[in-house]
Amino acid sequence: MNFLSKVLNFSAERYLKTAGDLFIYEGDYESALGMVEKTLELEPHDMRALVLRGDILYCLNRDQEALETFNLALSINPDSVEALISQAGVLDALGKYREALSCCVRAFEQIRPHQYFLLPSLYDQNIVLLLRLKKYRQAQMLLRSSEGRLPKEEHEYLLSCYSHILARLSEQRQKARSKARLLRMELLPLAQPLD
Repeated sequence: MNFLSKVLNFSAERYLKTAGDLFIYEGDYESALGMVEKTLELEPHDMRALVLRGDILYCLNRDQEALETFNLALSINPDSVEALISQAGVLDALGKYREALSCCVRAFEQIRPHQYFLLPSLYDQNIVLLLRLKKYRQAQMLLRSSEGRLPKEEHEYLLSCYSHILARLSEQRQKARSKARLLRMELLPLAQPLD
């Protein structure tokens, strides 16, 4: 095996590119999975292949296998923003919202300028998880913080998606708290006059 083939396995690269094309452009998940498996036979620790494998499995509704794949990827590179974001999506689908939110927080911590194209989906996913967990104030703060980090049109899109929802949910929560406070006050015994 010569130096160049050790540095870059052309067959693995070709399989991975084909897998990506089949997945993204053709929507042929089964064939894409076959190609990514060939990549992983040649390069078992290729992070791009592992993340793509997990994404394909998720699209095939094989959530547990996808989660195992993302766990493997993160055992190789715990700072992989792509793997963290994808793992959060699977955990969300499995109803493991706190674990998914933890992945989003780690992804925010690890993201670098060359990965900022991932920020819109990361903000979106994080806000959805905060809503699921009824953490409306945190979701509002995150939405506000996106203004300085996202391009204007991406920030405006998030605002259009979530500002009305957050306002309505916060108002409902405030009304419920007020109602509960009034109910507690009604249930308190009246103070008895001292003789």
